[in-house]
Amino acid sequence: MTDLVARGLRPVSELGAHRPHGDRLRYLAGCKCFDCRRANSAYETARAAARKAGDWNGFVPAEKARLHLAALSAVNVGRRAVGHVADVGDTVLMDIISGRKKQIRARTERKILAVTAAAASDGALIPAKPSWKLLNELIHDGWPKAELARQLGYKAPALQFRKTQITVRNAYDVEQLHAKLRSCSARGTLKLLDDLQAEGFRMAHIQERVEKLAHETGADKPDLTVRKGRIRADAAALVQRVYDLMTE
Repeated sequence: MTDLVARGLRPVSELGAHRPHGDRLRYLAGCKCFDCRRANSAYETARAAARKAGDWNGFVPAEKARLHLAALSAVNVGRRAVGHVADVGDTVLMDIISGRKKQIRARTERKILAVTAAAASDGALIPAKPSWKLLNELIHDGWPKAELARQLGYKAPALQFRKTQITVRNAYDVEQLHAKLRSCSARGTLKLLDDLQAEGFRMAHIQERVEKLAHETGADKPDLTVRKGRIRADAAALVQRVYDLMTE
């Protein structure tokens, strides 16, 4: 309990107390009514089926994944390239490599172990269509091609990518730029902020947690300003992660 409070998290007994009956979180909070027991039974049945199908996703030691990442690094395959190929978050990979994460989900381990040097090399070529889709979305939002090229680190005011293929590294850079500059509807973010405030969190505290998370993950200082019903997508993502942490 003390550890949860220190981390700014609430115990499951408190989180589940006001959940409707038939919600597994309500069961974990201590309710053993028929609907809550059925919800927990359904969850356990689904987990058993996943294990039987080879998709078990419990916790496993992170050591095997850490050693695999070290082996890839030894042949110049970077963490970011692995993350792009495996679709595993950069923060998770950093925590595995540093040893801060002692356990990870089995599915995360499988994704990391499936990455080979050939697949993850920063210079490996992959289809460019997804990257151009992201760039065109930014262009549609009003970003000039010259500015996008500048932010991607090019001296010439032009996007230096072929239409058919792009390197893993360049694709990653485009994804990061898109996440940084892309805007999205603010409706969902505003609802999350309202929900947190309804649970007693002050807006100043919420914003402090968002800025702290941004600093910890190396992200830009979040801009929570809403303009014409839209908000920066990176800020929206940070709010979602903070909401998850404060309500888990």
